[in-house]
Amino acid sequence: MSPDPSPRRRILVVDDDERERAASIKALGEAGHVVDSAASKAEVVTLLAQHNYDLVLADLKMPGINGPAFYQMLKEACRGATPPVIFSLQRGYTPEYANFLMRLAAPVLMKPLPAAELRQMVERCLARPTSSLVLTPSRRRRGA
Repeated sequence: MSPDPSPRRRILVVDDDERERAASIKALGEAGHVVDSAASKAEVVTLLAQHNYDLVLADLKMPGINGPAFYQMLKEACRGATPPVIFSLQRGYTPEYANFLMRLAAPVLMKPLPAAELRQMVERCLARPTSSLVLTPSRRRRGA
C-alpha cells in the first residue's frame, strides 16, 4: 500500500440540519480528513477552544448564529490564523449575505451538498492560500 500523498486535515462542519451534517461528515471522512461537527453556537465555541482547524464548512443561516456572526467568532477564537471557510445554504441569500460573502471572498455551496462537489471544493480550498479564494457558488437557483 502506498502512503497517502495528502496529510490528514482537521475540518469543522457546522450545520443545524442533522442530515446535511451527517452527509458532510461521511464525505469528508471518506476523503481521509478528521472531522468534528457542531449543531449549535455552544458546540462551536467548545470545539474552537479544543482544536485548531484547517478548514470549516459552515451553514450560512443557523438558528442563533448566522454567517457573519460565526465568522467573527471564528476569527476571535483563532487569533489571526483563521482557517478557510466554505459556506453552505439551502436557497438564495439576501443582499446582506451576498455582500458579506463577497467581502470575505468565501466559496458557497448550495444544499444538498453532493459529496464529490464538497470534496473537490475542500481540496481546492486546502491547496490555496486563504487570500486567493474566490466566491464560486456551485449552482445558482433561479426563483428560489
